[in-house]
Amino acid sequence: QSNGGQCYNCHQLSAAELSYGTLGPSLYQYGKIRGVKDLQSESARGVIDYTWAKLWNSKSFNACSAMPRYGHHAILNEAQLKHLMSLLLDPRSPVNQ
Repeated sequence: QSNGGQCYNCHQLSAAELSYGTLGPSLYQYGKIRGVKDLQSESARGVIDYTWAKLWNSKSFNACSAMPRYGHHAILNEAQLKHLMSLLLDPRSPVNQ
């Protein structure tokens, strides 16, 4: 059985979701708000790099962060992190609609 990020425990990911955690910021339209229109574009690179680093080791940005260090502690494997990145950043993702 694979682990999940359980993002809904702390974040909103959908406008339709009635129940979600509020400890972390809303991630609804995460990529859209940050101007990601094409994952292959050079302009998306900074957002992609930041998001990967934050998911890998959230403590590198804020030592007091309550967010798990998903990659650093192997809570999620690389493939799972890539899927999460797609969910957050891909313009076609339901998060960005």
